[in-house]
Amino acid sequence: MRVLTLPFLAMIASLVPLLTPEAEALPANAPAIAQSSEDSFSSNGFIMPSKNIYCVIYGDRLRCEIVSQLNPMPPQPASCNLDWGNGLSLLKVGKPFVTCAGDTVFSPNYKTLAYGKSWSKGGFICKSRTNGLTCTNPRGNGFFLNREEWKVF
Repeated sequence: MRVLTLPFLAMIASLVPLLTPEAEALPANAPAIAQSSEDSFSSNGFIMPSKNIYCVIYGDRLRCEIVSQLNPMPPQPASCNLDWGNGLSLLKVGKPFVTCAGDTVFSPNYKTLAYGKSWSKGGFICKSRTNGLTCTNPRGNGFFLNREEWKVF
């Protein structure tokens, strides 16, 4: 086993400040350069006033989840060995499909989409109503979702 000498340790200690970046204050009027991924993710989604349905857009996909699960629950295909029946996904082209996923898109930072209001981003449009949520893609395909039923079109 080698024993490090005191001069060697002193040299290493003198290099530590060079390896540790120091934060610099930005001018008060400086624009933000980047946001954390949580902020970016949260700004791309919303939650319904009931807190039962929430959606997010990422890439070319809109994914909406429902806490109470789809009703009626569709049969789980053999090709899905993850969570099934927690929501629907919609691409920019094509019909929606039941999501098979081992994760969630929930964020506590989503803004509430009030009943009677619409949300649009990336070509997707979602309309919040007291009887449920309707979302469409740029081609007019979409879905309706509430705790009693769901439909794709």
